[in-house]
Amino acid sequence: MATLCLRRRRPTKKPVGPPRWRCLMTELLPLASLTLLVFTLLVFLRAALHKALDFLEFQGFVADYELLPEALVKPAAVALLALEGALVLMLLFSASRAAGLVLAALLLGGYAIAMGINIRRGHTRIECGCGGTPQLLSKTLLLRNALLMVFALLPLLGLPEALQSAEIVVAIAAAVFMWLAFLLFEQVNANLLAIREMANSLKRI
Repeated sequence: MATLCLRRRRPTKKPVGPPRWRCLMTELLPLASLTLLVFTLLVFLRAALHKALDFLEFQGFVADYELLPEALVKPAAVALLALEGALVLMLLFSASRAAGLVLAALLLGGYAIAMGINIRRGHTRIECGCGGTPQLLSKTLLLRNALLMVFALLPLLGLPEALQSAEIVVAIAAAVFMWLAFLLFEQVNANLLAIREMANSLKRI
């Protein structure tokens, strides 16, 4: 009888090492973390400068929230300005960046709570005092702060230790682009709120 010879298939070797997507994430995480870190720094640098350059106006915004006795309004405004200034400095140095990012998230959360209380009261015809484009309180600002909190906390997943010069340039450029988009969002939001207020005024006539 003739015997049938069956060829044995050579076992395919499994790729050694982590999956390709995991390697990609490992490479991109420090870059994304630096981008969000620089973006958070720019947001708070602008806010702190705006408060410092017109402190009396900022003090008035704190008073408008009606959350503190009049005697505590100025000390609270000074404390908030000092915290934002310290936060910016903390983000500049690697040893204090993690603490600075946590402080940024806490401040954003505190601001969101203050805005939420006044929105619930119906006190929406006051400016948020965020710095930059004047904006009346709205739920959109609450969503904005929630997103900024996420952006501030995400870099904690992988703070960059050593990046090449080209990677640093790319991260900073991406952060500046995000910041400009953020400024555009604020301006568009302010314009939409102004149009809505004008429409409501015309309805009352």
